[in-house]
Amino acid sequence: MTTQGPAGRPGARHQPASAENDAGPGGPPEGGPPEAGPRETAVPAAVAGQDVSAAAAPPDDPQQLAEEIKRTREQLGETVEQLAAKADVKARAQDKASQLTGRLKGKAGQARQQAAVAAARISKVTPEPVREATAKAAATARKRRVTLTAAVGAGVLAWMVIARWRRR
Repeated sequence: MTTQGPAGRPGARHQPASAENDAGPGGPPEGGPPEAGPRETAVPAAVAGQDVSAAAAPPDDPQQLAEEIKRTREQLGETVEQLAAKADVKARAQDKASQLTGRLKGKAGQARQQAAVAAARISKVTPEPVREATAKAAATARKRRVTLTAAVGAGVLAWMVIARWRRR
């Protein structure tokens, strides 16, 4: 596959900066639509957050070139780590689930504390005979759970039958 430049010449890979500006806001330059080469589709250095002067020309000094390579490798390593973290869906889901679990546990603890405070307030204002009767009823209900469950179930069933009978 050959790459054509702005004038349709084979082998021209890069469009000069002045030709990029020649294209008005309405479309391509006069030579027709150029095919995008690899450098034309790259993100400009200023947009990518890199130093424009460093991207324009490579350093001539070998030490500077070595430092540039080192920085580029570090950036590439960080980018790869970020992409790997984004690609690890299982770990991200587990993190999100643990965050939600933590929030729910915190809210449940707050609700328990609020219920205990409310119970304490109610207990203070409730007369002694009522507290004793409530405690006795709770103890009886604990002893006869099966009977109580059957009675509640029968009540719900009766309510459903009556409600249906009234609709007819």
